[in-house]
Amino acid sequence: MAELDHYFPEPPIPLDHKDAYTLLVAVLLSAQCTDVRVNQVTPELFQLAERPEEMKEKSVDEVQAIIRPCGLSRNKAKAIVGLSQILVDQHGGEVPCDFEHLEALPGVGHKTASVVMAQAFGVPTFPVDTHIHRLAKRWELSNGKSVIQTERDLKSFFPKEAWNKLHLQIIFYGRAYCPARNHIVEACPICHQLSQVLT
Repeated sequence: MAELDHYFPEPPIPLDHKDAYTLLVAVLLSAQCTDVRVNQVTPELFQLAERPEEMKEKSVDEVQAIIRPCGLSRNKAKAIVGLSQILVDQHGGEVPCDFEHLEALPGVGHKTASVVMAQAFGVPTFPVDTHIHRLAKRWELSNGKSVIQTERDLKSFFPKEAWNKLHLQIIFYGRAYCPARNHIVEACPICHQLSQVLT
């Protein structure tokens, strides 16, 4: 934690958003897509509609045309329009602040729900994406057999009040110093320290 605090003391939320709804849509779009690409697409999308009351009135084709660069655009467009309708019909147009209702929305899995709970509502969660899953295994914090197991291991290892910040710190650290490919141990402060301890 000390190393992560040193390199990323105040990690920003990487997805641009205005509220819980725009965050939810942005996180949904980020599946198998970079945050940079999502941030390039969402301004036009939210100009089209930035509230569920507006989005539910749009056609899947309209939404898909904008979000196509994010990949899986047909499924994501259907999910965005569909969840917007559900938010209006069942939740008064607001994003629910609980896992059960979030995960019941189209296109919203546990990881997406965890990000929304953490970053929109400040609820301690530990969303595990590919960066965190990889680093937890590399740093021997988890056996890495499944994302679910990695989440459990990290939650048991770190204090609850640190989860939301650590989630972001590990993502930024992984991108900057601990990539999946062409990883150089000597250029990665944490892996370098671990290698010295183990030798």
